[in-house]
Amino acid sequence: MALHCAATLVLVPVGAAPDAAAGAGAGAVVARPLGPQAEVVEELQALADLHRGQRVVVPVGPEQLAAVLDHFGRAPRAADHTADPVLLEIGDDGWTLLPAVGRHQAPDD
Repeated sequence: MALHCAATLVLVPVGAAPDAAAGAGAGAVVARPLGPQAEVVEELQALADLHRGQRVVVPVGPEQLAAVLDHFGRAPRAADHTADPVLLEIGDDGWTLLPAVGRHQAPDD
């Protein structure tokens, strides 16, 4: 465990194939889904502390994803974007929301 390295958490919808998560990588650790009554921010922080310097795929439900986005002061995602993974970097300096690989983007007009 690298104490000063951040962990990268790849949040994917519950039921998604972990190896299909965009950006998960071959060496990613796959965590168990968060429980329905989980304190999402605390659970993710604990996972990050346990897996410093690693990439961890975490299955989450829509309400759990909404709690993460709320932690960043962001609005919940549109229904058509819920299958996109959300990448978080969690370390000693706090949480960072990373751009997702393969994220849907609106065409430029």
